[in-house]
Amino acid sequence: MVNIPFFSKSTGNSLGIDIGTYSIKVVEISGGEEPTLENYGEIFMRDFTGKSPVKGTEGCFLYSTEEIAEALKHLLNETGIKTKKAYFSMPDFVSFFTSFNLPPMKKEEVGSAVEFHSRQYIPLPVSEVELDWFIVEGGEGEEMRVNLVAVPKDVVEQYQEIAHLAGIDIVALEGEMFALVRAVARNNMGVVAVADIGEQSTLLSIAENGILKNTHSLEIAGNMLIEQVAKAAEIEYNEAREVVMAYGVAEEAIRKSVSSLATSLFSEVSRVINIFEKKEGKKIDEVVIAGGFSLLPGVIDYARSCMDKRVVVKNSFEGMKYPEELKDELIEISSSHVIALGAALGQAKNKKEEE
Repeated sequence: MVNIPFFSKSTGNSLGIDIGTYSIKVVEISGGEEPTLENYGEIFMRDFTGKSPVKGTEGCFLYSTEEIAEALKHLLNETGIKTKKAYFSMPDFVSFFTSFNLPPMKKEEVGSAVEFHSRQYIPLPVSEVELDWFIVEGGEGEEMRVNLVAVPKDVVEQYQEIAHLAGIDIVALEGEMFALVRAVARNNMGVVAVADIGEQSTLLSIAENGILKNTHSLEIAGNMLIEQVAKAAEIEYNEAREVVMAYGVAEEAIRKSVSSLATSLFSEVSRVINIFEKKEGKKIDEVVIAGGFSLLPGVIDYARSCMDKRVVVKNSFEGMKYPEELKDELIEISSSHVIALGAALGQAKNKKEEE
């Protein structure tokens, strides 16, 4: 989690914000270790702005920072969310993640060692990125396993500008892989893989006892499936997207169009899992399918047919307090709001570390 320069400890409710390709999701919780869902919402950028996204409009975003800020401000007003300190999650394709081992050393030496090793893994000068790291195995005087995240400073500045324009203070920025694992695997004491299938990227994260161990960006994502349908049906991308989201791979014509890509995607998930199991000598208990494209009709059954693991979709709101009448709706939106929820849960993580 990248604590930005004007970091201040958050109190009261915690707000998680996920700026996605086509929409912005927010989740507000309270209660720390025993969270209560206070509020949530989503706004679709195309509906708000009245125009389709333009690739490369503004760095990592498909809409301008001004448009995103206005949409976020509108969403917070519509939901009645008053919390002004927020945890933002960033997509995997704007950050760099790696893990490596460090030899035994004193605690005060670890920071310098991490920065030195980062030059081997980060494809940008250290001066151009914000670095964040934490030890996942070992400790002072022992061999240590370190998770390292680097985010380009210009990306951080974009998020700061959005927050400023929307009247929000950023408590922290973090890669979506951490939010994802925190939301889905926080109560899982085994080894679990989480495949987050988004429109621009597919992120496979592996966690043990709720702690992120590995993450991989996979080549095939939702946009490639949509493009394949658009080509086969000779229609525009946005029209194809509506068709895919409505009918998914349960519809025979769509399934035929995307079967090769979808099979390759889940085969790649299996390949990465097999490598992890052989290297670590541990068995992965289940594969959780998350992200907006996990909602496609038929996609879970398709994943199960391609993999020899237990494949599930989880209700990330499970274990939280909320009105019983919301249960069905929360199950329905769980996969799409999982990143925002995981970001909001970052406050509980910070409080636990401070104790």
